[in-house]
Amino acid sequence: MRQIVVPQPGGPEVLTLQETSKPVPSAGQIQVRVAYAALNPLDNHARADRIKWQHPGYPFTPGFEYAGLVTDIGEGVDESLLGVRVASNAGWGGNADYAIAQANMVVPVPDLFDWKLATIFSTCAYTSWLLVHTAGRVRPGQTVVIHSAAGAVGALVTQIAKSAGAVVVGLAGGEAKLDYAKQFGADYLMDYTNDTWPKSVLDATDGRGADLIIDGNAGAAALLNLEAVAPMGNIIFMGATAGQAPSFPPSALIGKSCSVSGFIQYFFQTISNGKEKEETHSRLIKGDWRIPVERIYDLEQVAEAHEAWESRSLMGRTLIKVGGDL
Repeated sequence: MRQIVVPQPGGPEVLTLQETSKPVPSAGQIQVRVAYAALNPLDNHARADRIKWQHPGYPFTPGFEYAGLVTDIGEGVDESLLGVRVASNAGWGGNADYAIAQANMVVPVPDLFDWKLATIFSTCAYTSWLLVHTAGRVRPGQTVVIHSAAGAVGALVTQIAKSAGAVVVGLAGGEAKLDYAKQFGADYLMDYTNDTWPKSVLDATDGRGADLIIDGNAGAAALLNLEAVAPMGNIIFMGATAGQAPSFPPSALIGKSCSVSGFIQYFFQTISNGKEKEETHSRLIKGDWRIPVERIYDLEQVAEAHEAWESRSLMGRTLIKVGGDL
C-alpha cells in the first residue's frame, strides 16, 4: 500500500511516498481503508516539529483527520464495526491507503454525508458549534469577531453565530480572502493585516467592542484583540497558526474585566451532552450550513498541499484524496 512518511523534522520537502504492507490492528484497534484525509494544521505543525501536544514522534505518517471504511478489527472489537464508515480525528496515519485507529475513538459517519463531508464534519462542525454555543455562549444581539473568516472553521462559525442571532465581524487577510468570505454572511468584513482593524470593530459597535473574539492565529499581533474586545468580553484562542502570542498583561484584563481562554474540542464535548452532533448533522444535511471544500490533492501531492498551507494561500478546507469515493 501507499504511505506518506515524515522521516525527520523539516519543510514539505521531507514528505516521502513509500510502499509498505497493510498495518494490522492490535487489540482494541481497527483497520480503516482511507477515502479522504483532511489537511489538518496539526499535520503541518507536527512535520515541522512546532508542537509537543500529541506529537507522534519520528518517523510518522501524517493525516490526523480522515474518513474511511472499517476493513479489519483487532481483538476485543465488536464485529459489527466491519464495513462501517467512520471518521477519525484522534490519531495519525490518514495519509496512507490503510490506517489504524482506536475503535473507541472513531465517529460513525451519518448515512447522508458524502465522503468529503465525512472527512471533516467531526472536527470542523463540532468545533464551530462548540465555540459558539458552549465555549462562547453567544446570545442574540452580541457581536462576535472571527479571525480567519475565509477558513473552514471561520466560515462555519460565521454561519452558526448568525443563526444564533449574533452580529458577526469576519477578519481575513487581503482582498481575495475578504471577497471569498462574503458568501458566508458576516455583517462586516475587515482586513486583519491592517493593524487598525480593532478601531473598525469599535466603530461598528458604537465604541463598545466585541463580546466574543475567536482567534486561531495568535502570533505577534494577538494583543490587538484587547483593543477590540468589549468590557466583560471573552477572547478564545483555538490555535496559533501565526506563532505563539506575547504574554497578556493582567492589568489590561482587569481594566476591561475581560477574559482570555483556550479551546480544544474534546474538553468541551465532555460537557455538551452531544448537542453539537444533533444540530450540525441536521443543518449540514439540509444545506442550512456548509463547510467549504476548495482544494483536493492526490496522495502523491501531499507536499504541494503542505506548501500551500505554509504560504497561507488556502481558503476553506483542503482534502487529500487517498481511496476517493469508496
